[in-house]
Amino acid sequence: MKKTDELEVISYRKLVQNILPQMLEVKIPLNEGRIYLALLLEPGVSASRLCEITGIPDSKVYGVIENALKLNMIEVQYGVPKTYRATAPAPFIAELKSVLRNRYENGLKIGENIEAQLQEVWTKMNGNHTEDNGIEIAYVVKGTKNIISKMKEMLLSAKHEIMIILPDFSKFTTIREQLLEAKLRGAKIKIAMPQNGFDKLTEDSSRNFNLSVLSPQCCDTWLLLADGRLLTVSGMNSSNGMSAILTRDRVLIQMSEAYFDNPLCCFSP
Repeated sequence: MKKTDELEVISYRKLVQNILPQMLEVKIPLNEGRIYLALLLEPGVSASRLCEITGIPDSKVYGVIENALKLNMIEVQYGVPKTYRATAPAPFIAELKSVLRNRYENGLKIGENIEAQLQEVWTKMNGNHTEDNGIEIAYVVKGTKNIISKMKEMLLSAKHEIMIILPDFSKFTTIREQLLEAKLRGAKIKIAMPQNGFDKLTEDSSRNFNLSVLSPQCCDTWLLLADGRLLTVSGMNSSNGMSAILTRDRVLIQMSEAYFDNPLCCFSP
């Protein structure tokens, strides 16, 4: 192998080590990912050259190429022999993200449906939804990833009313898409955030939501109330990690509503 080829293979190996594992995590097929990375470094090469770079055998390479074409990862240049080049990553990654987003949201909806069915059976078997002392059972959710997932799940199932106190604008951007979908379903949405978050809002966000300014002294409180379910969060920026309580307790819900409606806490911008 020529020295230039050796340098290309070394670069290819670095891409395989650093990027290919991430591609596999989002369900890009292994060999298709190898071919795409090879063509990023050496566009306009033949199938036989791809075999040399990637190590994919002749008997498999054309099937892999065909599938990569269907996934819009590469494009063919007709000639003798045919050559191939990588497409720009943005279009096919955008399509992939759309598929992953739909799969994720469908999974949340299925999970919500399963939860509702199991809860119905649990309630019937246990007589009611409270303990013997009448206190509403609460569930603890730990970890930033799990809490954000629970927030999205609550928003995806909400149909009537949503109330949110968000001291950190970055959390709004994380759930913005689910909020807009809830708005399309007819949900009434009230959001309180610090004044500095308003400058970052897009026009559709300002238009679609009932916004309030969150007072600086109230920025230690995080909560989401969606159709009778309350998620209160603590330690949002703690090095020890976030934790949250999920409940339907009417007293806690009424206290949260009163907190939101207190003009010393939330007021019109």
